[in-house]
Amino acid sequence: MLVVLLCVLLSPILVAQSPPSFRVKAEFIQVPVTVLDSEGRLLPNLTRQQFVLLDEQEPRPIENFLLDRTPLHVLLLLDVSASLRGELEEIRKTAYQFAHSFDPEDQMAVVTFSDGLQVLQNWTSDRGSLRRSLKQLERGYRTALYDALEFSARDTMGPVSGKKVIILLTDGLDNQSISGFEAALELLLESDISLYIVSRTRLVRTRIEESDRVDFLNQVMKNVLGEDKDFVATYFQEKEASLARLAAVTGGRIFFPEKLDDLRESYMAVAQELQSQYLLTFRPPQTSQKDFRTIQVLCTEEVGRIRHRQQYHWSGVPLNH
Repeated sequence: MLVVLLCVLLSPILVAQSPPSFRVKAEFIQVPVTVLDSEGRLLPNLTRQQFVLLDEQEPRPIENFLLDRTPLHVLLLLDVSASLRGELEEIRKTAYQFAHSFDPEDQMAVVTFSDGLQVLQNWTSDRGSLRRSLKQLERGYRTALYDALEFSARDTMGPVSGKKVIILLTDGLDNQSISGFEAALELLLESDISLYIVSRTRLVRTRIEESDRVDFLNQVMKNVLGEDKDFVATYFQEKEASLARLAAVTGGRIFFPEKLDDLRESYMAVAQELQSQYLLTFRPPQTSQKDFRTIQVLCTEEVGRIRHRQQYHWSGVPLNH
């Protein structure tokens, strides 16, 4: 009820799965891995012998482990819904600087979404083409976030191979999608895409909380439910938690810039991480009754943090086929 009411009132302002079959598979699974020390600095010079991989809590041999220099396919997925207020020029500048931080063989594309979706630039390594595409940014109205993620994973990322990354800039307040969270997450996992998110929730939350309409809604909810809590804050916390899960499960990362000037720092941190990752490979089990299997990467050395995708898609051929 809360989500429905908030979506309706915020719009003018922000303007059962079937059981998996038993199947057989024998391929390598690739897992990008980011390792940080206790102060958040990227750690180089680690070796395969210092890592352990668990697949559904069972150890599996790491077949290969190396610094990943694979050319990248990076999609800039930009939410241009009505919550944008005079930010388009900063987004253009930041995105263009971000594009220049990659190697010439890396490919980039630009897709925007609000009510609908527009491919501003298909895959290219030409930074001039990227600059021209970013000049076409225009503000829309509503937010079809999960539809945009599905389209990007299936149609934009689908035809390419190698290391695939989506950098999503969004307010996270989906109020238009036909699709949903779980469908988008599953497609990202099936497509081996890492999702990095620059969330604008904290940039827009203050503006929303100052709205008389939203303040009125908050009071109504308190009176109706008899609870003295901030329902708007709860709404934003739930949206941020969903975004954080999307990033974590796919092996990406989420940023919550507090002010517009922090956008560039967030994008540059993503670029540095993508160019400093390890890649490990392992063989999945020959048979599985799960479509999506949970993995964990551990380091025998003392490190601050390890980031990697938490699940992978096991897609074998049914035994009865």
